[in-house]
Amino acid sequence: MKFNLSFVSVLILAGTLFISCNPSQREVDSTELKGGFELLSSQQTGIDFNNTIKESKFFNQYFYSQIYIGSGVAIGDINNDGLSDVFFAGSQVDDKLYLNTGDLKFKDITRESKVSKNPGWSWGVTMADVNADGYLDIYISRNGNSLDPKKRRNQLLINNKDLTFTESAVAFGLADKGFSSQAVFFDMDNDGDLDMYQVNQPADKKLFLMNKISKKDYSLFRDRIYKNEDGKFIDVSKEAGISRDFAYGLSVNASDFNNDGWIDIYVANDYAEPDFMYYNNGDGTFKNVINEKLKHITQLSMGSDTGDINNDGNIDLITTDMTPEDHYRSKTNMASMSTERFESLVKAGAHRQYMSNTLQINTGSGSFYDIANIAGISSTDWSWASLLVDLDNDGWKDVIVSNGIKKDVDNNDYRSLLNKLNEETTAEELYELSKNAPSQPISNYAFKNNNGFKFEKISKEWGFDTPSFSSGMAYGDLDNDGDLDVVINNMEHPAFVYENKTNGNFLKIKLQGHYKNKFGFGVKVKINHGNKIQVSENIVTRGFFSSVEPGIFFGLGNDKKVDLIEVIWPDGKVNFFENINANETITAIYSKAKEKASNTSKRKTLLSKINTVNIGLEFTHKENEYNDFAEEILLPHKLSTNGPFSVTADVNGDNLDDVFIGGASGQEGVLFLQTSDSKFIRSKSKPWEVDKNSEDLGALFFDLDGDGDQDLYVTSGGSEFKKGNILLKDRIYINDGLGNFSKNNTAIPNIYESTQTVKASDIDADGDLDLFIGTRLISGKYTFPATSYILINEKGILKKAFEEIAPDLINIGMVTDAVFSDIDQDGDEDLLIVGEWMEIKVLENSNGIFNDRSKKFGINNNSRGIWWSITKNDLDNDGDDDYILGNLGKNNKFKASKKHPFKVYANDFDGNGTNDVVLAKYYKDGYVPMRGKECTTQQMPYVGEKFKDFHSFASSKLIDILPEETVEEAVVYEISNFESIMLINNNGKLTVENLPIQAQISPIKNSLIEDFNDDGYKDILIVGNHYGVEVETVRYDAGYGSLFLGDGKNKFKFIPSDLSGFHIPLDSRSISSIKTKNNDRVYLITNNNDSLAIFKKNRFLK
Repeated sequence: MKFNLSFVSVLILAGTLFISCNPSQREVDSTELKGGFELLSSQQTGIDFNNTIKESKFFNQYFYSQIYIGSGVAIGDINNDGLSDVFFAGSQVDDKLYLNTGDLKFKDITRESKVSKNPGWSWGVTMADVNADGYLDIYISRNGNSLDPKKRRNQLLINNKDLTFTESAVAFGLADKGFSSQAVFFDMDNDGDLDMYQVNQPADKKLFLMNKISKKDYSLFRDRIYKNEDGKFIDVSKEAGISRDFAYGLSVNASDFNNDGWIDIYVANDYAEPDFMYYNNGDGTFKNVINEKLKHITQLSMGSDTGDINNDGNIDLITTDMTPEDHYRSKTNMASMSTERFESLVKAGAHRQYMSNTLQINTGSGSFYDIANIAGISSTDWSWASLLVDLDNDGWKDVIVSNGIKKDVDNNDYRSLLNKLNEETTAEELYELSKNAPSQPISNYAFKNNNGFKFEKISKEWGFDTPSFSSGMAYGDLDNDGDLDVVINNMEHPAFVYENKTNGNFLKIKLQGHYKNKFGFGVKVKINHGNKIQVSENIVTRGFFSSVEPGIFFGLGNDKKVDLIEVIWPDGKVNFFENINANETITAIYSKAKEKASNTSKRKTLLSKINTVNIGLEFTHKENEYNDFAEEILLPHKLSTNGPFSVTADVNGDNLDDVFIGGASGQEGVLFLQTSDSKFIRSKSKPWEVDKNSEDLGALFFDLDGDGDQDLYVTSGGSEFKKGNILLKDRIYINDGLGNFSKNNTAIPNIYESTQTVKASDIDADGDLDLFIGTRLISGKYTFPATSYILINEKGILKKAFEEIAPDLINIGMVTDAVFSDIDQDGDEDLLIVGEWMEIKVLENSNGIFNDRSKKFGINNNSRGIWWSITKNDLDNDGDDDYILGNLGKNNKFKASKKHPFKVYANDFDGNGTNDVVLAKYYKDGYVPMRGKECTTQQMPYVGEKFKDFHSFASSKLIDILPEETVEEAVVYEISNFESIMLINNNGKLTVENLPIQAQISPIKNSLIEDFNDDGYKDILIVGNHYGVEVETVRYDAGYGSLFLGDGKNKFKFIPSDLSGFHIPLDSRSISSIKTKNNDRVYLITNNNDSLAIFKKNRFLK
């Protein structure tokens, strides 16, 4: 984002600037940034709050299942003395309020302040100036195990301005009687005052078992939205259009996700009901867009937060689940996900829910993509709060997560014990079981943000490694030293108070808001400093049951000055400030803000999308239903969804490119002929219609019979057909020169393999084109290497070449792509091949004989990957071919390194006639299975007999689980890197160069290399994803198509989709560049089980 300083300089008077008279004593010129915290004792701080739970025979987890959830914490200055105070919500214990007396010393003023006058089971707490008098009030969301609404009525503590509070929820219309989790105050209609969203739940499931729930009770279980009408809050939930479904919501965030100036809402829901993502329509109503904007979500959503993670000006989102990072805990505490249940939820509209944290990055083009795996934050155990906050003042928002539950009630062995209980089990016995439930405190997590996509786990280094049962968490500058301190509400332990010890520079912004919103809730601030931008929003409800210090805080790293500050108020008015020194606090005043001139000009992009209907390219791929996991339960992903592919050529001699697109099994392919007006019509010639039961994969136009026109070869693949099935025979269609095709059954040999790749070259130097055919797989034998082959063209008849021509094609592997390319520039084309679980192979052509010379050309022994694609082009304009290789990418749960590679073992380990696939990772001092006991037992029943409980399975290494004799005969591969790469050709030696991190967020299924910005340098366009994964693996859906601009020196810069114009968040497979009239080009992208996407290049940009 660029700021026009000449424009804003005339608006500087719109902002009134106040500089703090007590700036932080911080070294502006500090060169080495340091981070870290000191955990202060309760003796040091005076904060001794402990959210202790006392269980009894009739009050334990069997009478209230949410007993161990914990409570929240709020930070805010309740007496306007410039020091932020701390409020703790208590479950069984009373809520407490601590007054900040300076130097991180606090005084317990609970009793005299009267904040705990009405005890109850408090969950969420938020501070907000509800009555707009300039003092923070306290709103408490109540829950618990009582069906008496009066006992769980939410509390509104109005600040009396004298360190006392008066409970006034009824008077303000906010005495919500639901089983409440948390509330957020925000301006829903931009009328200047604060409205409120309240997250509620149905009664605890144990209450349903023990009580009769009335219809009236049910009416209290839903979320509500309250509109502020002259200081009285009115329930407008129905009119606003929020969901009337029941959900176990645990956290809520208010943010402007789509930058339209209206605050949106995100609600994180536990259990089966999906999260809610409400976009504000700007008319007092909201629309749930969760299925449209997010490709998948967390299943058991608990904590959540919003903020700009990658400093692109868009608000991103984090949600936390309960999947352990530790192998033993994951295998003992996590249940297997049911494929049937997963699919039924999807069909019911409940989205794709995975047991994993998500870090959803906002593209700015209407979609989000999850990078939790590549960021390294996907699994943080039983996680409650998650906060996006810059804790080391380097200008990047870090991630902290509170963790732990007092009893591991989901421990699988413990649950097995409970399953043996019957109706005669007494309360005493249940109490004993509850007391004996597994219990393990877990340390909280801290992750340092390293430039937006990679996070470093730094819990120990920052002092967050004390094991605990933590829940609510909040931050604020408690000692006014220019960094953010952290407070955490603990169960069975005094609260944590962390003093921040970082030394980076900062900027604080205080807000004097509208007279109905004096703290400026909902304000968005953008700053520009040192060619960097940051964005932050003043919303205090964050994380889990908690609220943070009001105001805006930015870390600046070593930057000494902020070039420009733009303060955007909820009604669109702005203050501008420029050239502000670091380590200062400024005040922005609403009454001095001015209307911002509207910018109606549409941003120009390099590419723009074309409506397929307008040019006649209407085609929707319809994937046939096939369950790849029925026989091979432990497959990592589907192999039956690899199409469709497209191929272009001028088939009718009119000098215009035409295009063929393959179909799935049961769907015929289609040939589109280009017309003189650059539109397309379907060809009436379609001999492939009779072959529609085959699965079309790779296709190639080439002149088979030497008559000067383009014939068509189509490979037949898929995993649904066993080797030898007649539907696996590839097909050749002969062109009559006018674009009419007929099938020639005798032009190709009767080979019945599942193929995908077809590439052409004059292998025998006789003047015609021969073919390489890449066999994709052996159905039912995942990872077992398939044999690929060469077809020699003998006067229009393709014959399988002798094995001596390319002996290394025997059992070469699961080939996905290949290119013919003269690597060594000796005048003939060599063959580069990639595949799934394959090493990169370079077969050198020596007088028509191909031999593996990979090492000679610089390919090392650890090149194995899950390679999807290879594309050749001269990237650096030095006269030879370079290559883009698409791997699985790094945004996956299968972590790999040279020291500890990721492995696969495949064999019929239990001798029952089916191929067993075991994925393995390194853990402590050996390899362990990725999948759990239940699904492993489904595939290999002997596992359940050998390991009677989850503990024994989780404690065993792979060598203890698999029979030794079958392992020796197994297919075993290992991968040390899943990164997509460039291979740069330096005089016949291939050198690996890294692609940018944005190219690693998903599998690259295809790439196209052209000069898209007309600067003379080659650029890269990529597409990818792979939706068909097993349900315990987060599907690969983060890709949305990406453009990388080159500098001619093999350095490529990612261009955001709102600048490139290229945005395609689908399960993409291939890109074809189609020449149209006047040598213009359009780009066709095929998508699995979806329609085509077409883009054109905008020539007006230079």
